[in-house]
Amino acid sequence: MKLKKLSVAVMALAALPATQAMAEGDNGFKVDLGLKTFYMNRDFNQGINDTIAAGQAIRLDVDSPMWNDTIGFGLGAVQVLELTDRKTVNSSDVLNPEGDGYGTLEQAFIKFKPIENLDIKAGRMVMMTPLLNDLTSRISAPSTQGVHANLALENGSLYAIYSDEASMNNEEGFVAYSKNGEEYEIVSLGGTYKFSNGLSTHLQYAVADDYQKQSYFNLNYPTKLGDYDLSLDLAHMRGESDGALYGNDNYESNLTGLTARLSHGNLAYTLAYQTIGGNAAYDQKWGGDDNTQFFTWGAVQLLDFNAKDEQSLQARIDYDVPSVPGLHLMARHTESWDIDYNGGDDGQRRETNFDVKYTLQDGAAKGLSMRLRVAHADGDAAVVPRINDIRFIVDYKTNLF
Repeated sequence: MKLKKLSVAVMALAALPATQAMAEGDNGFKVDLGLKTFYMNRDFNQGINDTIAAGQAIRLDVDSPMWNDTIGFGLGAVQVLELTDRKTVNSSDVLNPEGDGYGTLEQAFIKFKPIENLDIKAGRMVMMTPLLNDLTSRISAPSTQGVHANLALENGSLYAIYSDEASMNNEEGFVAYSKNGEEYEIVSLGGTYKFSNGLSTHLQYAVADDYQKQSYFNLNYPTKLGDYDLSLDLAHMRGESDGALYGNDNYESNLTGLTARLSHGNLAYTLAYQTIGGNAAYDQKWGGDDNTQFFTWGAVQLLDFNAKDEQSLQARIDYDVPSVPGLHLMARHTESWDIDYNGGDDGQRRETNFDVKYTLQDGAAKGLSMRLRVAHADGDAAVVPRINDIRFIVDYKTNLF
């Protein structure tokens, strides 16, 4: 099954029922307008030129009702305008690779509900699963083209995914997953379950034939420690070569993370340990223009701490300022060691992050958020250059009807 023409079919199929519904005065449509301003200033050392870029995104999201409780559609389009660009050979991914604004159709899908607890989407969509996802860390989201089916159960869910193309977060078009000139598809199965004692689990398996296969396992357990809420989290990922296309027949890598989060009132403290095993760094990408990112505590603003044999420890504190409702502060430091490079397990690197976010609680612009993100990363020169990264983001979303 090839889906390269699917977004066009989505619009054609959706046009007739949409027109009919609006003519009948159906108020089941949801239309959202989003405005996002994104500024990035990235400063390198070691002779690498700096990058400064800013853009303004205007996005429109349309979600239709389900006609006959069976079929509907969703659309999401974004136009990014260039505000400033001093992009060098190091792309900031705020603007397109040429340093200009761009427009893209992030979402264009048909949604089906053949039975009460089964939801199916087919087309272009923003995907959110551990092994295939479109996390937004820039001004617009990457996107995945395919079919996603989710079966809701009493205490969990089962899902299946097929995908043949993806887009980067700063690209206008979709590109097939490929390596060495050969294209392939991704198939994935997953599920979640929550036990009566609060323990929840998430499992997922995905394979790109003749390229790579990955598995994901997560356990999360919330409990009490005196007056504090304690959350314990275990995550494990495994990646292996699935054939000649990957380029390394012997590739196999494991990522394991243990996290404890203690919270009370306006404060939360997090301690996270992550380790990489196997014979290589952990690679979560699927090839082509895929932009899948880690669903792990170890993935921070600049680094993912996924190098060969790397171990890392993170300490984090979050604080909601009670005297200023809507103001959230976060500080985090991650330190790593034992990176295998140049034939020895002696590499190390670190990253420190500060995050300030304020969200308006009332007034005409209620919901508008302003966020400042500051990061500093350094370590052994052969592992990572020194990077200072500053991002300022203004985000606003409103429902038109």
